[in-house]
Amino acid sequence: MTQPRPDRVVIINDRSADVGGASNLSRLSARLLRERGIPVTFFAGDRADAAASETDAVNLNGAPLLEQGRLSAFVGGLYNASAFAALRRLIDTSDTPATIYHVHGWSKILSPAIFRALNTVRERVVLHAHDYFLACPNGGFVNYRKASVCSLTPMSARCLLTQCDKRGAHQKLWRSARHALRQSLYDVRRQPANIVLVHGEMQRYFERAGLADRRFVTIRNPVEPFLQTRAEPWKSQDFFFIARLEPEKGFEDAAKAARIAGVRLHVVGDGAGRALLERSYPEVVLHGWKKREEIAQLVRKARAVVVSSRVPEPFGLAALEAIGSGIPVIVPSQALVCREIVEADCGLGFTTGDVNSLADTMRAMARDDLGVRRMGRNGFQEAPRMANTLHSWGEALMELYADVLEHARPPLETATPGRGNTIARVYPRS
Repeated sequence: MTQPRPDRVVIINDRSADVGGASNLSRLSARLLRERGIPVTFFAGDRADAAASETDAVNLNGAPLLEQGRLSAFVGGLYNASAFAALRRLIDTSDTPATIYHVHGWSKILSPAIFRALNTVRERVVLHAHDYFLACPNGGFVNYRKASVCSLTPMSARCLLTQCDKRGAHQKLWRSARHALRQSLYDVRRQPANIVLVHGEMQRYFERAGLADRRFVTIRNPVEPFLQTRAEPWKSQDFFFIARLEPEKGFEDAAKAARIAGVRLHVVGDGAGRALLERSYPEVVLHGWKKREEIAQLVRKARAVVVSSRVPEPFGLAALEAIGSGIPVIVPSQALVCREIVEADCGLGFTTGDVNSLADTMRAMARDDLGVRRMGRNGFQEAPRMANTLHSWGEALMELYADVLEHARPPLETATPGRGNTIARVYPRS
């Protein structure tokens, strides 16, 4: 039997420009779907970017919450009435029984308002969990004040009373209210929801929030290695950290550990933490933000790439880009990719947030030329099994949409809440 194909896919995201993360992946999905002959409408909260404009797009001309005034961000972040009206109009005028609505991001401009409109086509909505906002009010299962992984049940009394937000108690209260509003407009705990995870280990975090009986599908992100030919890391002595310079990324942990271990650390990235590194860690080589091709040239000199994040990153992009280039990695125990990287012998793990553990691991890798050579070879071979290629990611999306159309339910008023079918597929298949 021929698998059903969508008439159209409406891609929904805060941003239409290439600004990293979910935005890049949402735009990539639009291109890959069009290459497969699927019409795409790109629904975005920002202004159309002439350099990255979509041929069929709805742009709301809004700004990210952090670029708005306080009152505007407070109100619009909770409920963006323009986003609801525009999406409702799009659905009313162009929906068909084979239209898919794929939500990549909503927390920066679009707000929970879009879910009110999407409830009318719920059985054909796909929610892509690039982060944890569907389960956790601050989006990360992180206590940002302590820069540590949170073990609390989201929206429990202890959660609500814990000040874990970067910007203060008022922001935590606002985020909690937004989370409750989104849940009231689009219940993902008691009603079926098609949720895409970028790593299978995310499911245990979602289950902690009560999302245990959902249509979870794991589709790992597409990864392109930094290098097309295998690196020779055993010939190098320098370690590299590649990430934003924000506390939860553990950039200072990497700098401290490198000092303790007596190894040189290169930092590729920018952010609020740059001044701290310049002031307190003058031995660190700061490269700032670099384009991908520039990073590729730099990491040819890497013995290993250090991922020192203090949070449970949903997908370890830099780690997988490195091992796919034949460069070993050092990853924290709470990273979702840690276990498989260590088991595949293409990197080493350390205790999340423990600077001495990280230093010991860096020191061990600095002394072990044979081990570095072995881990680099293993990573180059094993990396394709840990992520999708551009082609396989596009094919996984097509398979997902076919499954969604096959399982599309009757209208909500005739459906039985809380009895969704579970999809157990994982892409790529191991």
